[in-house]
Amino acid sequence: MKKPLTWLLTILAICPLSVAADSNFRVKMSTELSEVSAQTSNDDLDLSTHSLLNLRYLWSSSSDTWAFDLQLVSELNYTPDQERNPWLHSVSHFDRQDRAYWNLIEGANHSLIALIDRAQLTYKRDSFRASLGRFPNSWGRGLVFHPLDVFNAFAPTLVDREFKRGNDSLLIEYAFKGGSEFQVLTTVRKRLVEIRRPSNTFAIKYSIPIGLAEFETVGAIHYGDEIFGVSTALPVADIVLRSDLVRTCLDQANCHISGVLNIDYTFSLLGSPIYIFGEYFYNGIGVKDLSPGYSALSKAHTRRLGRGDLFSLGKNLFAVGAHVSWHPLWNQTITVLTNTNDKSALLQTYLTFAPTDHANVNFGVRLPFADTNEEFGALIVDDELTVGGIAGVFAEFIYHR
Repeated sequence: MKKPLTWLLTILAICPLSVAADSNFRVKMSTELSEVSAQTSNDDLDLSTHSLLNLRYLWSSSSDTWAFDLQLVSELNYTPDQERNPWLHSVSHFDRQDRAYWNLIEGANHSLIALIDRAQLTYKRDSFRASLGRFPNSWGRGLVFHPLDVFNAFAPTLVDREFKRGNDSLLIEYAFKGGSEFQVLTTVRKRLVEIRRPSNTFAIKYSIPIGLAEFETVGAIHYGDEIFGVSTALPVADIVLRSDLVRTCLDQANCHISGVLNIDYTFSLLGSPIYIFGEYFYNGIGVKDLSPGYSALSKAHTRRLGRGDLFSLGKNLFAVGAHVSWHPLWNQTITVLTNTNDKSALLQTYLTFAPTDHANVNFGVRLPFADTNEEFGALIVDDELTVGGIAGVFAEFIYHR
């Protein structure tokens, strides 16, 4: 424990002294007050509070051939002893399974951690680029749902999406003269002893422009699952039509197909710019009937939920949303998620206030419209426990320099 902490403190001390480098920081404070029921046998609702203080230090240096990016994070969490919805969480958590992670303080309802979230060394020359270390990866073109993105995809209700979690990876990229690009990626993770399954990812991706359209193919082995995906983006008039189609085979058997299709459009109304979108998601591993509760989900499904590869339970989901600029300092985002099989829905809306160029304040509300054992309602796990069905208010303050 002492050696890793000494190494971390040494990096923090040396990095700001580099004259040729660029360094800055970001502070985030957030809190969420939810009304949840933890027991199926008790209809009484308790208030659950989740508070977070996150400090991120960013350091980067680059030349014509080399670049290095380092981001260190310390995070203080306060979470009362309440079960929460694991696939529609509004506040991101760092996964202890595969990260350079130090647990500095841990109590019954609070923890203080320190970790390295970025440590990326990149070599670039002409059309060739190679990156080694910890950095984020993103696949697919989903706006809310991400069937092709298996690298710490953002949850549908997550508000702060500025930083995606990094992965320990090697990425090799080559860009051809015609505009196409070839990528080879391998990601290494710590294997949990209690789960006797592969944990690494190996993937290849080929991107090619066809006229105004973009076309990508992806092949990967991820946690032992075979994945093949096709992603497209096609401009049609003033809108962009995007789609992902993914075939996943679990342990070389039990294959399923998932897909997402979305469009978005920006226009002006009464002098205010408005961005709207719609997205349909077919979840091949999902279930149409959730009435049995948590037991309706397969082991493969719950594994994907636990890893953060997936955040949806049902088979057919639809999302619509809008972003409205009421004033240069005030913006509003509205999102509605719907399960078309059980007709349950979730409404989330929040206001963003930017008092300065370096600060943002977000505050909003999340309201589920669902019965028990529906996509956005409380899901019964056993006789004493339910998860989900969260209604709450949240606020966050972000300052960066």
